[in-house]
Amino acid sequence: MNSQEKRRRAMRAGAYVGVDAGKFEHTLVVRNKDGEDSKPYPFKTTRAGFDGAVAFIQKTVPGVAADQVLIGIEFAGSYGFTLAHYLHQWGFDVVSVLPAHTKRQKEITHNQSLKTDAKDAAAIVDLVSQGKFVSFPFLHSVYADLRYLVSAREHVTVLRNAAITRLKSILDVVFPEFERIFVQVDKKTPLALLKAYPGPRALLEAKKPRVIALFRKTSRNHLGAERYEELVSAARTTLALPGAQLALCREIPLIIDRIELFTAQIAELKARMIASLEEAPEAEFLLTIPGVNAVTAATFLGSIGDPRAYESSGQVLKVAGLSLVERSSGLLKGKRSVSRRGAVPFSGGTPSCSRSVACSPVACTTPSSRSSWRIMAGRRCRP
Repeated sequence: MNSQEKRRRAMRAGAYVGVDAGKFEHTLVVRNKDGEDSKPYPFKTTRAGFDGAVAFIQKTVPGVAADQVLIGIEFAGSYGFTLAHYLHQWGFDVVSVLPAHTKRQKEITHNQSLKTDAKDAAAIVDLVSQGKFVSFPFLHSVYADLRYLVSAREHVTVLRNAAITRLKSILDVVFPEFERIFVQVDKKTPLALLKAYPGPRALLEAKKPRVIALFRKTSRNHLGAERYEELVSAARTTLALPGAQLALCREIPLIIDRIELFTAQIAELKARMIASLEEAPEAEFLLTIPGVNAVTAATFLGSIGDPRAYESSGQVLKVAGLSLVERSSGLLKGKRSVSRRGAVPFSGGTPSCSRSVACSPVACTTPSSRSSWRIMAGRRCRP
């Protein structure tokens, strides 16, 4: 939906509602077709509070059908999702207003930095009446499951990366030579070695056959006596801080336990994503794109939702943060670049594969297809 269609959608509405969402309380402002605003109405995030909000809307604009009331919600993370689905069940037209737009709208209106729930709700209803909103996706179960699984996997990945960073920071003072020998400390062999012998002192005190046996077991016989001698030589001449050995070396096994836990959780979430992907009708077409595996396809569908909600591949590129932007004014002629404003899994999770997927969705509305969307390789639309 482009900006003109949004404005026409706003003009057809019989009333407008702006909602500023919070954790325990929401605030709304109702505007009738004549442009008259109601007083701010705060209500709790309970069923009784939601019922009261619906009753307030119906009382403020009597005679206006629910599907003629355009409600814009400024979501704060997950705050407001339950309200959106509750209002959708009543038949209201629910859209989303971006927080960045609300902030700029308040600066334009008041020319000062005001921050209250009532002012935010008034700014939101202004934006809704002007058509400055984006559609809110009410996803089917398969796409909702994929979205939550992708979000959970991204969250656990961040926690795992933080644990690895903490491990590296400890090794910098406990055993700084370790990363020169094992460049990727998050691999199975270095993690097993550090968990069994945390620090150069523990390594030097360990018996050689046991350490070599650990090497051979975890590396599948790729490492052995040669790597052991290199590691022991580095431990004898280490530049580690003497005062940091005791406390920090005891923390290393605890960090590795967290890394192993997060790794197992990521594997479990990956399996769930693949299982959920099989229920999506677009999966078979996504998997035909070269370089796209099941996890990438699941991440793609979990990030954009139902592909049938998009009219062109350009809209998908915009969601992915891969659309082209340019800053030019007067004598200043800027260069086009990728916007990088999009869903996190596209820009942070699998950038190369996500770009190949996002650049190749093609809409094909053929009666014989199981879905009205087919995802195929190539940038041009081929029926």
